[in-house]
Amino acid sequence: MVGLKAQIRSLMFDRDAWLEIAHTVLSNPLRTALTGLSIALGVFILVVMQGLGSGLETGVQSSFGDDAANILNVRTGRTQLAYRGRKPNRPVNIHNPDEQALKAQLDTVPAWSRQNFQWGSIVRYGNQQGSYSIRGVDPDQAKLAHTKLTAGRFISQYDVDLERKVAVIGGQCLEDLFPRGTKPEQTIGAFIQMRGIQFVVVGAFNKPGSRWENRGIFVPFSTSQKLFQGSDIVRRLAIGTGDDDIDDTRKTSVTLLGWLKNRLAVHPEDSEGVSVTNRNEEAETFRQVFKGINLFVWFIGLMTLLAGAMGVANIMAIVVRERTKEIGIRKALGATSGSIIGQIMQEAVALMLVSGSAGLLAGVWLLQGLGPQFDHEFFSNPKVDYRSALLSLLILVIVGVFSSIGPAIRAVSIRPVEALRDE
Repeated sequence: MVGLKAQIRSLMFDRDAWLEIAHTVLSNPLRTALTGLSIALGVFILVVMQGLGSGLETGVQSSFGDDAANILNVRTGRTQLAYRGRKPNRPVNIHNPDEQALKAQLDTVPAWSRQNFQWGSIVRYGNQQGSYSIRGVDPDQAKLAHTKLTAGRFISQYDVDLERKVAVIGGQCLEDLFPRGTKPEQTIGAFIQMRGIQFVVVGAFNKPGSRWENRGIFVPFSTSQKLFQGSDIVRRLAIGTGDDDIDDTRKTSVTLLGWLKNRLAVHPEDSEGVSVTNRNEEAETFRQVFKGINLFVWFIGLMTLLAGAMGVANIMAIVVRERTKEIGIRKALGATSGSIIGQIMQEAVALMLVSGSAGLLAGVWLLQGLGPQFDHEFFSNPKVDYRSALLSLLILVIVGVFSSIGPAIRAVSIRPVEALRDE
């Protein structure tokens, strides 16, 4: 075994051996090209399908909007069913005392943010104005939404407690309202007018690929509730679940929903009056879907590579048959079994690697060239997973070795006397 490895290693760096391999492979260009094409196509399909799967996954993740994966969203609506003497189609609202009582139901609160929205609000700065959404939030919103600040700071608890008129503006607001070339840090301290009320900018944020998010402005929840809403209604609640596993979040969401329906007099079977959306479940569903997609992509790619390997095995079998007399002469002149096996395997691996590399380069070129042009809400930024690409090349080498074992064994089993008699 050690001698065989040494002989194979010597072949890898033998210039004459490589020239002979090139001559053998190119002696029948059509046969070689068709086999190489099947191998290249397998790698090409694997790379492109993984890139498309990556783009789909990126798009779906961005569709989560300002909701992270580990939160529960509490929303209210209108009832569908009569309950406790109340008629259907009744608006359901969560008030400040309800929100505090709900918070008391939890043993731990990793993150918590009340939310109110003022859609289509006119915002002015100097002579510029535009229509944007104003969102009243608590400080934990930055953690829940994974908000990335480009300048300044986010809403603080001090702002909420004192009902301060401060604002954190999105990237699109900055671009529309401020002079061209204004940097985010230059907006800090500027006064903007929202719904006729002056606010000072304390921070700026930007969420790439989310134009709707960037057209939003964050203000303290208490300020929004007092100035824009005029009531103690809480439109939505975002509750962080921290590191809880999926089963714990399911139990929490079921418990909170039952408690809310009882407190707000909503029928237990009414799905519209109040709802608790578990984003953990949605994220887990997407993870399972994309796991299945990746397995399917690898299955298709490996089946294509297997077809190519069968082609390589057939080529090597034909090559051995055509070179029967040559192999016999070599053995008669003292060539070892290891050198013959090494050359047959080297030819197979070379064909697999050259063809696979061509397919890999074609797939990378296609994704990098056309990928940036595809930007959709549920599909964006398809990219090459280079670890998977390198793994596919490693698989090609392994497949090449195994596909050449049969022909190689046949080659070394040829007796010199029989080979010299072969026509």
